Amino acid sequence: MTLQHIVLFAFTEELDEAQAREMRDQIEAWPRVIGGIDALRFGSDLTGARTRGHQYLLYMELQDVAALQAYQRHPVHQRFLAWVLEHDCTPLAFDYHLTEQTVIVPPPASAGRT
Repeated sequence: MTLQHIVLFAFTEELDEAQAREMRDQIEAWPRVIGGIDALRFGSDLTGARTRGHQYLLYMELQDVAALQAYQRHPVHQRFLAWVLEHDCTPLAFDYHLTEQTVIVPPPASAGRT
């Protein structure tokens, strides 16, 4: 059963341009290196007005709990997590299944994933 994995990242100090690029580069490698990822999005908030200190959001869809666990245990993800923690970040993660009960408006069938 497909599930959604969301992570909010709250760094105590803003990342500089090089650090932000390094973070994005690590994430961009995951589909190629880790696999099992059906959708992946990453970005920063437009205004910062209501984020309560979170600067970045990661959105993923994976096939099932086994795929989530494989991603979490993968050495590339473990290195990313260590990098995040070394940069004094508090990540907040939330996972749930995408079902008839949780998907209110599905994406259009013709919409490509970007």
